[in-house]
Amino acid sequence: MKQIFHILIVVLLVICSSCDKPSPEIAANAMLEMSRQFLQDGNYDAARDTLLSMRQQYPTAIETRKQGILLLDSIEMMAALDSLQGTTGEEWKRLSIKSQFFERKLKEDRIKLAQ
Repeated sequence: MKQIFHILIVVLLVICSSCDKPSPEIAANAMLEMSRQFLQDGNYDAARDTLLSMRQQYPTAIETRKQGILLLDSIEMMAALDSLQGTTGEEWKRLSIKSQFFERKLKEDRIKLAQ
């Protein structure tokens, strides 16, 4: 039920953004914030889908897209960490390696973004 509510919010945001043409950065930033909220709620699929939709709809919102890259890495890392709970053996190793990869990538992306 909560996911349906989030999807409706995304649809309404897309409809509203198509009616009143704000700058690409402002509109993309609204979607970025929505994706952050989905991540905070633990809804990784909705967070990922919102970011990917933002990238398609606002290809010229460069600064917001840079932040989106970091957020996407965080989404992947958090999803991998959540998947680690209750796993053992080879599956745990695979997910642990995936989580470590995204941690390193997130650190590198933050350094590049700060330059």
